[in-house]
Amino acid sequence: MELTKRIRVLVVDDSALMRKRISDIINSDEECEVVATARNGEEAVRSVSVIKPDVITLDIEMPRMDGVAALKYIMSEWPTPIVIVTAFSEYNGEETIKCLEYGAVDLVMKPSGVISLDINKINNELLTKVKAVSNVNPKILRPILMERLPFQKKREGVTANKLIAIASSTGGPRALAEVLPRLGPDIGAGIVVIQHMPEGFTYSMAERLNWESKITVKEAEDGEPIKQGKALIAPGGFHLTVESHGRGSEVVKLQKGPKEHGVCPSADVTMKSVAPIYGKNGLGVILTGMGNDGVDGLKAIKQFGGRTIAQDKSTSIVYGMPKSAFDAGIVDKVIPLPDIADEISRWAKS
Repeated sequence: MELTKRIRVLVVDDSALMRKRISDIINSDEECEVVATARNGEEAVRSVSVIKPDVITLDIEMPRMDGVAALKYIMSEWPTPIVIVTAFSEYNGEETIKCLEYGAVDLVMKPSGVISLDINKINNELLTKVKAVSNVNPKILRPILMERLPFQKKREGVTANKLIAIASSTGGPRALAEVLPRLGPDIGAGIVVIQHMPEGFTYSMAERLNWESKITVKEAEDGEPIKQGKALIAPGGFHLTVESHGRGSEVVKLQKGPKEHGVCPSADVTMKSVAPIYGKNGLGVILTGMGNDGVDGLKAIKQFGGRTIAQDKSTSIVYGMPKSAFDAGIVDKVIPLPDIADEISRWAKS
């Protein structure tokens, strides 16, 4: 009987306790095995060069060489699927988003700080993500390197009669970094973004995308009006819905859980609220990610006369959400990632 090849994982963390506990989680699954551990970026780089793991779990703050520097080097020499496993802080939030743009494919947050004695709370999430990214094509792990634009005051847009709802998960921050910065400030639509990400990190992602974009990008606030040329990102841990208080007075509303499809925010929750308000002036976009969040939302948008787009398989880090939408027969166009911004702009101007 032929044995199934196990997913070979390198665990990188400067805490010996965290290395042990994360390794125990990974080794508890018969499909995975930890083949090496490293306590800093330098050790990680040396290990990757020798053992060529299938997946790396990588902390951010480490001595000698931190996670960002190690990731840049690894991606330049031996592109490998990397899942960031870190605690939230303002510094880690910014550095994690850099890692996700430089080629890391997903993020798992330690539940209670740098040394999380309750690390077992993330068992299922960590194992699911390690297994999901293990087959990612290394050729599409190239960095999405965007330039920070010179500071300029972005003009406040007028009321948006059209709305674009974008959903993404695994690989999403990199995909969003290729889509949003390519949209012009004159785009005649408002934008809401649902990225599956823990609390805190969505603020850092919005800040970084705003630096790189001609449109305004920010983490959404409860009751904030929808305007042309402004992208509002659902905060981690909150569902985002759209409410109308009369034509031209649409706002976003935020609400804590419960989770849908195991995630909060959920694209289905958002898109179902968008569909009846915007009708034929609504556009649903599904980017890379695990699972099937967004399928019911796209169905609603279609039912009310709106249009739908999904990222194609060849450019998706994980072809889960786009595939689910395509298989459901509710996608009007399947488009490679580099062409999605142009398609969105054409729709907004039509």
